[in-house]
Formats: sequence, structure tokens, C-alpha cells
Amino acid sequence: MEERRTESRGHLAPLIYFAATATTAAILLVTALVAWLAEMIGSVRWATLIVAGFFLFVAWLIYVLAVRHAINHFRNRLDTIYEVAYAVQNGYKVAFDVVRGLLEQIMHR
Repeated sequence: MEERRTESRGHLAPLIYFAATATTAAILLVTALVAWLAEMIGSVRWATLIVAGFFLFVAWLIYVLAVRHAINHFRNRLDTIYEVAYAVQNGYKVAFDVVRGLLEQIMHR
């Protein structure tokens, strides 16, 4: 059991380091893109607006093509889990009532 814990910790740190360096690289890449575009068109504001608009469009496209379907899938799974939990709860109540009724009948005899 202890081996599993140390193995999972050993895999978590490299993933965190990878995510941190990939995020840093992406931020620097976007910054360089804005700086290059600002030199080309002569305005930092317009360059920032153009790059931000591009990434806003890409985010919208990703949402429409992939994320929306994933959210619907998770919502359906959660609905199924809720329905099963509700059925189990009702079954527990019915079983409890039956056992209580039987115990009451036994006690009153």
C-alpha cells in the first residue's frame, strides 16, 4: 500500500513541472506574438486586441466542437448517478419500513 503512495507522488511532480513550463512557454509565445504584431502594425493596443480576438475565437471553436459535448456527457452521467442513488434511498426506506413492521408485529405478539 505504501508503495502505491510513493509511486503516485513520484508521477505527480513531473506532471506539475511539465504543466508549469508549458504554461510559461505559452505565455511567452503569446507575448512574443503581440510584440511582433505590434512592430508590424505600429500599435500595441491593436496587436493585443487582434491576438486576444484570435484566441477568443479559438476558445469558442474548442467549446463548440468538443467541450459542449463533454459537458453534456458528464451531465448525463451525473443524472444517472443521481437516479441510482435516489432508487437506492427509496429501496432503503421501503426495506426499513418492512423490517420495522415485522419487528412491531413480533413485539406485539
